[in-house]
Amino acid sequence: MESGSARAIPSSKSSQSRVTFGDEDSIEEKRGKIESGSARAVASAGAPQSRVPLGADGRPLDGVMRASLIRHLKHADGSIFRSNGYWTKVYRLQDASETCLEPMMMTEPLASCMPDGMVCGRQHFRTMLQIFSLKLAYTSSHVTGPVQLYGYVAVRDLLNPMRNYIFNRTRDDPFVVEHDGLIQMTGPKRGIRMGAPVLIEFDMKVKRGVGEAEDDLQLVDCVACLNDITSRHATKNRRRIDGDCGAVDITYSLLRGAAEATVQVGISELAQGSGLIRLNAALFYTKELSAQIQLFDGVVAAEASELSRTVVAVAKGGQLLVSLMLNQTGGSGDCAFSRSCTFPVQKHGNHVSVFKLGLATIEVKVTWSTLDIPGSLLGPNCFQWEFMAAEDVEYEGD
Repeated sequence: MESGSARAIPSSKSSQSRVTFGDEDSIEEKRGKIESGSARAVASAGAPQSRVPLGADGRPLDGVMRASLIRHLKHADGSIFRSNGYWTKVYRLQDASETCLEPMMMTEPLASCMPDGMVCGRQHFRTMLQIFSLKLAYTSSHVTGPVQLYGYVAVRDLLNPMRNYIFNRTRDDPFVVEHDGLIQMTGPKRGIRMGAPVLIEFDMKVKRGVGEAEDDLQLVDCVACLNDITSRHATKNRRRIDGDCGAVDITYSLLRGAAEATVQVGISELAQGSGLIRLNAALFYTKELSAQIQLFDGVVAAEASELSRTVVAVAKGGQLLVSLMLNQTGGSGDCAFSRSCTFPVQKHGNHVSVFKLGLATIEVKVTWSTLDIPGSLLGPNCFQWEFMAAEDVEYEGD
């Protein structure tokens, strides 16, 4: 199948605590504080504390944990571009480039892979981050009518800390949030490595009718930090990011020892006179982790080829189950079909399953790769090991 844009359809200002490090701390000391959890950057993008009331145990009364934020880093006031702090420098936050790395970089086994490509003993599974959903948790009274979101949410890991977009919409093409609050994700472009904290960069706005951009509302403007040390393996976590006129929930899991899977769903044949065909394709994690990701849900056009392309992380020993449900109306009559197939995790290679569902032939292709990428295949600002990202980087404070 031809490669295309990801169209997975999963599910969505309190006072800020500070991440404070003395200038005399070494990179190792800073990293140690982050990993141990002693450095706290709690929760919000700057809304009044009354918006996030806390109980006696210090937890939000609404039961939703807030994401840890990197203090004083915003786009609207330019602070993210003026900062000389650790996070800004090491994660290249002032560079707006998209990640230069592609998915499926290690699909073809190297000549040195032992004993063979399928059970390779040379390339290793790596710790990865899987983001399942973004969801609009709530909006303020200033937001009226259908909520139209634009802007971006981008992940920055230390494999290549350029933007790896999971949501990216222009003002001319906003996403209209429906009653379930789920925000359609457009990525990630490639797998997310999590051998160190991962930063999530938010700059999301609410479009207000047909007015000018200056009339729009800032939903969330911040940089959140997901910690690789305090996250448990194969456990779904939800964190809320409060903003100026609403909040976004992010649901994710850390997977220790995982491979990257690129899941493509396409139409290889569609008979003439087939009528209206609607396809629902969903991906399920079936072992350690119980989760679902929507791959495609819509009407299949006659000229369609690739319907969706989604990049996910799968833990060692796990497998993916892809479920297809097709409804055909008109043409030779109304009918429904359903099929499913499983794909055990691999380090290299791909697997294709073809299904004849009525008058349509559906192709599901899963391509495997590890994020254990040799330095010879990496470009500028790419790091085979996470600690390399901080080498020779000058920064001030946090």
